[in-house]
Amino acid sequence: MLPARTFDPGPAILSQITGDDARARRSDPGTSHAAADSISAEHLEASEQEVLTILAAADEPLTDQAIAKRHVQRAWQLDGVPLWTDERMRTARAQLTKKGAVVQDGHGKTEKGRRAMAWRLAGTETA
Repeated sequence: MLPARTFDPGPAILSQITGDDARARRSDPGTSHAAADSISAEHLEASEQEVLTILAAADEPLTDQAIAKRHVQRAWQLDGVPLWTDERMRTARAQLTKKGAVVQDGHGKTEKGRRAMAWRLAGTETA
């Protein structure tokens, strides 16, 4: 008989930066908590700034997939732009949405043609 498995929730879900900002859901696996705990305050701010920069330059609301694609292009073309994962960019956009800096504005299409929410900077209007 195998020994009983114990649940390892992984690292604490509270941000080491603020002490009270959940950065992973309680239901997320330990790997998600470890990933959330591994990003520094500077990278959090820089990845959020990257999303803001991309949305400011866009002439229409963008899906998370489009934001990530434009980020990869910028990271390859510009010195000083770190390359983050699609997940980091999506999380940064979600954090900005929670802060009210980014709002949902209609829907776009993924590369596979599926419908996806589109995002723009708060306080800007689309044509």
